[in-house]
Amino acid sequence: MSPPSSSEQVRRRLADLERDYGAFDVVDEETVVPRAVYTDCLQAAEAGSLGGARVVLRHDGAVLLVRYGDQPDAWDFPGGSTERGESHADTAKFRVHEDVGATCTLSGVARVIRQSFALVEGGAGVTGLWVFFEGDVDDRAVSPSDEILESRWFDPADPPDAIGPHVSAILDD
Repeated sequence: MSPPSSSEQVRRRLADLERDYGAFDVVDEETVVPRAVYTDCLQAAEAGSLGGARVVLRHDGAVLLVRYGDQPDAWDFPGGSTERGESHADTAKFRVHEDVGATCTLSGVARVIRQSFALVEGGAGVTGLWVFFEGDVDDRAVSPSDEILESRWFDPADPPDAIGPHVSAILDD
């Protein structure tokens, strides 16, 4: 029996997330990439590791945002790429612990980005999922890793200016 296709893996993962966390928004995005990047995406999809997870970490009405060393100009939710065979939930909890030293409880899915990568606009491509979980922690104490330049709790209605569109859209919901 051959392994499931990338699109079948995506459908299964979405079904598993919905079973575990209930309904959520799925946003479809397509990115045209150069051949070398497309090849990397294909290999990651075949390995079951195209995608990632981030956590909208909340405590007492505040949300935690971080600035990563490799993207110092943008505030983001803690998280990162999935590894081979790792679930999105496992990625989320692991990365929160690794990035900010916190143990979180995942309480839902805020949004999923179904990202397709293709060589040409509208062309056949490969797809991965980026899952934004809702999560809670017992207290605000964090211990950022060396990858994190800064971590700070913000009022969701008053985030910093330098945030990405997905952060903005989730905080606006």
